[in-house]
Amino acid sequence: RLARMASPRSRSPLFIAIVAAFACFGALLVLALAIVIGVVVWNGSSEEPGPEASSASDGLVLPPGVAEDQPYLEVGTSEDGPVVDVYVDFLCPHCATFHDAQGEDLARMAQDGEITLRMHPRPMLDESSSPAGYSGRAANAAVCAYAQDPAQWFAAESALFEEQPDAAGLSDEELTGLVRDATGLDVSDCITEGTYLPWIEEVVEPEALSRTQGTPAVFIDGEEFTGDITAPGALEEAVAAA
Repeated sequence: RLARMASPRSRSPLFIAIVAAFACFGALLVLALAIVIGVVVWNGSSEEPGPEASSASDGLVLPPGVAEDQPYLEVGTSEDGPVVDVYVDFLCPHCATFHDAQGEDLARMAQDGEITLRMHPRPMLDESSSPAGYSGRAANAAVCAYAQDPAQWFAAESALFEEQPDAAGLSDEELTGLVRDATGLDVSDCITEGTYLPWIEEVVEPEALSRTQGTPAVFIDGEEFTGDITAPGALEEAVAAA
């Protein structure tokens, strides 16, 4: 009877050792998991946001360098030259005519630092295309190019006006190819997702409507240009006189 009573006691240290081993293994597993999670969180927080990662407080994705309430892209900056605001719609025939006559001068003056050039790409004629929405989609395509490389705004703008479609507009695939051929940039995802459409519709267009009803419209240091938009050199002369 004494031998039978001793048997449970002899098994107790073994049982305790097994429990302790499992407890140690569990503690090590929790520690390892905590280390892995810590490394992942650290790496995620240390990554720089991409050029399209900035957003306004209401969730709008903003083009790089654009302030939350800024309704334009600054595609040229001058220390002492006049500020030129240009409002365009990529489906507007008069805007294409304006670009043909004044676009080269505007681009040169902006790139040479003679003017601060602010472009306001509008979705004004969205309802005029079939299906509706081409103006905004084309504006978004140009902003997509700017977001990757601001210097490519002019190439994208020229391509969109040179290949201005009829009321049917261009598909996302056609817009992607047009911008890629003109700039060498791949903006397919940005165009397909309409990344900057909310900014164009909710920031650019309301300000444009408060200032002017039509396109093209040009303001030089806040004063509207009323010269002949079809006369080559007319805008450059007005800038020089400002």
